Amino acid sequence: MKLSILIPTFNQDCTQLVHDLLEQLPQDAEILVADDGSTAIPIRDNNASIAQLPQCRYWQAKMNLGRAKIRNLLAEMAQGEWILFIDSDAQVKSKDFIASYMSLTEGNQVICGGTGNYDSCPSKDKALRYKYEVHAERKKSLKERQRHPYAQFTTFNFMILRDLFMQIQFCNEICDYGHEDSLFGLELKDRKIPILHIDNKLIHTGLENTPSYLRKVKTSLFTLSRLEEKVQRRITISAIALCLKKCHLKGLMVWLFDVSKNKMKQNLLGEKPSLLIFKLYKLGFFCKIMS
Repeated sequence: MKLSILIPTFNQDCTQLVHDLLEQLPQDAEILVADDGSTAIPIRDNNASIAQLPQCRYWQAKMNLGRAKIRNLLAEMAQGEWILFIDSDAQVKSKDFIASYMSLTEGNQVICGGTGNYDSCPSKDKALRYKYEVHAERKKSLKERQRHPYAQFTTFNFMILRDLFMQIQFCNEICDYGHEDSLFGLELKDRKIPILHIDNKLIHTGLENTPSYLRKVKTSLFTLSRLEEKVQRRITISAIALCLKKCHLKGLMVWLFDVSKNKMKQNLLGEKPSLLIFKLYKLGFFCKIMS
């Protein structure tokens, strides 16, 4: 078998995504969906119907295993020479999505397709996440991704040789949200494995409202705070925080965060959030929780 498409999901209906992929799925390919202990029963039951579709397999975890472990399990179950990871909150944009990947397998080991967004913000309460994602998409243009291939690596939409992935895998120690893609990208860099970035985007549909997104961001920062310092030095926000600590300015940053966090949060929860304030909010919060 040439290709296995791997879709981890948690409380996200991915049936439409699977149907869209099936329309362009080669005969020597499969789709594997793994439910990571979803608590939303109607969504979980709907996703279970994927097991009845041709060239599809569906697996359900009894409890939430986390973003890293569920992806590693999917790779173990895969039968394809190549594995294509797709997040369940993705929408197929091109009718040649799979063909575009498969046309580039010769001479490559890791291929990243990129992330796209809605043309407009779906609702006012999602303004922060939408603004951040649109800014990130501009920052992660194809040219920029090619210029900094490892720093711009994400797990949202990428293909890799299965044998290579099994040598590396995602860090199973990361159970909560955040930074499994950062660590994987750094590992590829350390092994000097080239990443081919292409324009083969999927639309990111899973935009949370601002309170949910801020909780998610805090979880990712807690995850980052538990990583080794040598890793933190290679990730922008923790590298800045470590620099502040070295210069004996961490305490000042924490004080500034404490006195201004309510004002900052008020801006972030509004209809016109500032991404600069968002960066300062994240930096201040990380300085507060770092050891």
